[in-house]
Amino acid sequence: MVILRHLLLLLLCLNFVHCSTAPVAETQEGLHQGIYQIDARKYVLKNGMTLILSKNEKLPVFSIYTYYKVGSVHETPGMTGSSHFLEHMMFKGAKKYGKGQFDKVIEANGGSSNAYTSYDETAYYENMPISALDNILDLESDRMQNLLLDPNDFNKEKQVVLEERKMRYENSPRGQLYIGVMNKVFKGTPYEVPVIGTVNDIKGVSRDQVYEYFKDFYAPNNAIMLIVGDIDYEDTLQKVKASFEPIPASKNVAAIQKVREKGFENNLKKNVTANYHGKSENPLFALAFPGIKYGTREGYVGDLLATILAGSNSSYLNQKYVASAKPSLSSIDASNYTLKHTGVFFVMGELINHNKVSSMKSALLKDFKKFCSTEITDRSVEKVKNQYLLRFYKELETNAGVARYLGTIESYLGDFRKYVDEIKIYQSIKTEEVKKACDDFLLSKNHYFMTVWKKNKRKLNL
Repeated sequence: MVILRHLLLLLLCLNFVHCSTAPVAETQEGLHQGIYQIDARKYVLKNGMTLILSKNEKLPVFSIYTYYKVGSVHETPGMTGSSHFLEHMMFKGAKKYGKGQFDKVIEANGGSSNAYTSYDETAYYENMPISALDNILDLESDRMQNLLLDPNDFNKEKQVVLEERKMRYENSPRGQLYIGVMNKVFKGTPYEVPVIGTVNDIKGVSRDQVYEYFKDFYAPNNAIMLIVGDIDYEDTLQKVKASFEPIPASKNVAAIQKVREKGFENNLKKNVTANYHGKSENPLFALAFPGIKYGTREGYVGDLLATILAGSNSSYLNQKYVASAKPSLSSIDASNYTLKHTGVFFVMGELINHNKVSSMKSALLKDFKKFCSTEITDRSVEKVKNQYLLRFYKELETNAGVARYLGTIESYLGDFRKYVDEIKIYQSIKTEEVKKACDDFLLSKNHYFMTVWKKNKRKLNL
């Protein structure tokens, strides 16, 4: 009887053009076990493209986010930075919407757009009035399959990217610090090279190399699209199918990802200190430890640890070094940087000039011992857990926030519904877990201490 029923449904779908596609996953608005449920539905198109829709009727607007599961970890030597470079070129024209048309469409409809590239993914987004939905779907499908990569624009954009690199990293002490830490901690892994790429590769990569990279990775079976706003589920689904299902899937992407998404073990086998020349008037420092990948309980515990340690003005390190009667630092921050395959936990700060750089690392390591044993309390843990819950609700206030949040979960963990698990984990974390994480992150692992300062003589090779 089950087989017969499925056959009848198939025959019905063949006879009616607008036969609905049942969502493969969905959540409905409301409270479940004390957690707010987002009204959202997930579909998978015939060519493998993932679509997540979420209805919000408050205003006649929508946000659309398109995630491509490609980032700098998928690049090979000689073409580092290609993911980020493609991000730039995706705004330079395609077959139907040629040079300069993308921005004109967005502006003519009163909307906004942008994009970002990370180690693990690239995302594009627009915030628009609902009347522009058809136009935006047409535009996005055009550049997914028909990117121009005009040779003249290609060469001009190289200079733009080189200037961006110089501004963000080569001429920025904080950028130097970030690149230096990531390079050392992840030496020999796909996370070693900065997302923006090396200068030589940006200059040397060819149009044909980037186009081949585009054809491999910019495909529906490597994409997640989220549309959140004043939409009708069935109508929007049919519009997306009409625009995107004709685009063929990539035959190579799964095999390429399998080859390149490996070898992520960090390179911290001993304790290292390195001092590099930079333009900073005051010494900047970073103390880094091996971390945990995104989506694990240990990673979520690390998030709470970083916030208690130096995530607010009232945090332990801020009170001791910045807000004290005799401050030794102008700023300090801690971060549990969880990537898709691994992570890094670091503390960064800026010294006030009369304080010695050489004593900072030993002072911090000594403070960590006290912090782990006495400063992690039930009250501090509960306070941070409440902050994370408030941040979650804050994210849901906008269509873009919902799309970004669900898109990140879907991209990294494969199922947007796991946001519920994430919240449950945060709420269930115990004080003893945070104390143990403190020992594990800050006391039991090798570390890398780096400074950037104009008085240092050693040059950092970027």
